[in-house]
Amino acid sequence: MHRSDTRVSELMSRGAIAVDEKLTLRSVCAVLAADDIGVVLIARPDGSAGVVSERDIVGALAEGADPDEVWAADVMSEELVIAEPQETIAAVAARMAEEHVRHIAVVDRGRVVGVVSARDAIDVIGVDPRSLAALVALL
Repeated sequence: MHRSDTRVSELMSRGAIAVDEKLTLRSVCAVLAADDIGVVLIARPDGSAGVVSERDIVGALAEGADPDEVWAADVMSEELVIAEPQETIAAVAARMAEEHVRHIAVVDRGRVVGVVSARDAIDVIGVDPRSLAALVALL
C-alpha cells in the first residue's frame, strides 16, 4: 500500500516542547533525554522561534562548546521549517530533503501543534524510493 498521501496530522507527535533560549546545552540535553525527543523549540521574548536538535548540540560540543556555558540561543537554528497538518507526508519529506532538516514544526492557525521527524516519515513513505533515499541521507 502506497501511503505517501498520509496527512501530517496522522503522523506528527502532538505538542512540542519549547524551552527558554537561555537554557544551557546541558539543560537542553536533559529535556531531550527526559522527554525522549530529538528537538526542542526555542521561544524568544520577541515572539520569534528557533529550534535546537541533537545534531546542533553534538556539533557545538565537537567544536569545543562548554555545555554549562553555552546557551540554546547560541546553537539554535533560527529558520523554523514548518508544515500544516493537512499536508501529505510525501510533501513534507520532500521539504525536509530540500531544506536539509530532520524535524519540521507543524503549525495550525499560527500555533505549533506538533513535530514531524524524518524517522517518523520513513515507515510511511518507505515504498517511495526517491523520498526514502532523500530522508535516509538526512539521518
